[in-house]
Amino acid sequence: MVSCGGVMTGEKWESILDYHNRMRLLIAHGREKNHTGKLPAAQNMYELSWDCDLEKKAEEIAKDEDFDLESISPRVANIAHKAHCKEHEVEYHFFFRKLMERWRNEVREYGQTDPKNLYSDDSIEHWANMAYHKNTRIGCSYHRKGQAATFVCVYDKGPQWDEPIYEIGKKCKRNEDCTTYKDSKCDMLCVAPKQEIKEPK
Repeated sequence: MVSCGGVMTGEKWESILDYHNRMRLLIAHGREKNHTGKLPAAQNMYELSWDCDLEKKAEEIAKDEDFDLESISPRVANIAHKAHCKEHEVEYHFFFRKLMERWRNEVREYGQTDPKNLYSDDSIEHWANMAYHKNTRIGCSYHRKGQAATFVCVYDKGPQWDEPIYEIGKKCKRNEDCTTYKDSKCDMLCVAPKQEIKEPK
């Protein structure tokens, strides 16, 4: 497990990454819960990989209460705070997973009702960032101040208003099904090539 040199251990970030990709796979299969029933299945849903630069940016945001999130565009950030959190409680199940579930549950509480799956309701903003199909990279970190802790995940891209959060369709079965990025592969989810990813076609 590689560390990026910040406060996040490899064990922590691998668990956070796995949580995101498991959720994205459930969406691709059409098995993720909506407010009523299930969300539609997805085509061109991409697997996320960990990015040390995004992790460092997440740590920077977590430390600065007045950070200008507009400055990281087109990247987006999810931020969560826990008022009372002891040092030993900053671990996956008690801290990171609970806060990610808070983001994920937005769609279960408020629902994605747009028939074209457009991003048109900011009450599901955090979930939309987690689910955005063109995302390929993520980095998360945290900062403790006194008894409080802030958790931040930065994503390489975020959905634009009135843009689909993901393409409705069937999960990839062959490499040819993955068309957002050139030379993508299908391995459960679509996987973008490891070289620097250019803007979608």
